[in-house]
Amino acid sequence: MFDNSLGSEIMRLRKEKNLTQKELGEEICTQATISMIEKGAIKPGLDILYLISLKLDKPISYFANIMLNEDYPLINSIVQELESLTISHNYQLIYSIIKRELSFKPKDKWYELFLHWHYFLSAYYLNFISIDIAIERLINLLNSKHNSILKKDFLYDRICNSIAILYSTNKNYEKALFFYNKINLNINDTMSPRLNHQVYKLRIIYNKAKTLYDMNSLEESKIQIEIGIKSSINLENMSFIGSFYYYLGLIQEKLNYKKEDISHSFNKAYFFFNILDRKMYKEIMEKEHRVFLNLD
Repeated sequence: MFDNSLGSEIMRLRKEKNLTQKELGEEICTQATISMIEKGAIKPGLDILYLISLKLDKPISYFANIMLNEDYPLINSIVQELESLTISHNYQLIYSIIKRELSFKPKDKWYELFLHWHYFLSAYYLNFISIDIAIERLINLLNSKHNSILKKDFLYDRICNSIAILYSTNKNYEKALFFYNKINLNINDTMSPRLNHQVYKLRIIYNKAKTLYDMNSLEESKIQIEIGIKSSINLENMSFIGSFYYYLGLIQEKLNYKKEDISHSFNKAYFFFNILDRKMYKEIMEKEHRVFLNLD
């Protein structure tokens, strides 16, 4: 069967950006070439596809995935919807969407593994299964015969992170650390069309640092926090830097650091919480650490 999913997606994205075929092709190729690509008459070379991806604000891996799987645009939109629903903790809707998708028996093995990951998590958060069963099911996903597929879009790392969080919730900190340590934070892969691995590493570092803090392994937690702060600055990303400084202040307080050092960390945390409008965190700091804050 004729497959023009790549050309159709390039045309859809071009129209979404209000570009003509001539405008998309400027400094890349002719308008006629863009027309043939969109019709599926020809497949673009990697050099042309890379330049098109830059103009359409998509990583080249996005289009590579489409060439490998004609259903990729639809799968990608559902994955992004589920990611958004996870941020808002709408587990009931997540659970419903996943049950629907799994009933279609997806042919894409990565997508099937992704759905099962969210299925077990949402089932746990909805109290349909216990935390022990959720952990068991997620570990089974990691132990399936799909190691290469799990590496795509850092799915293996993300499932490990989920397992570690569940173990931490259960106060089984040693096993939580075991799964955090299974995550390779040294790889520099940023090729995911959905997720920047460098930014996602900040989440892993924060979760690991918090687990170490909960274990009262304060010096080890401090090392992770300092790595997180340095990485946040290098990436110019503020997602977790307020939380890193907050936990640094907590550790310094427990280790009886000088007041000015503790105050420096808490004020840094408060500064970033204020920029990011994290009202709950600001209120906690104003209530519990006011003596260290420069609020006057």
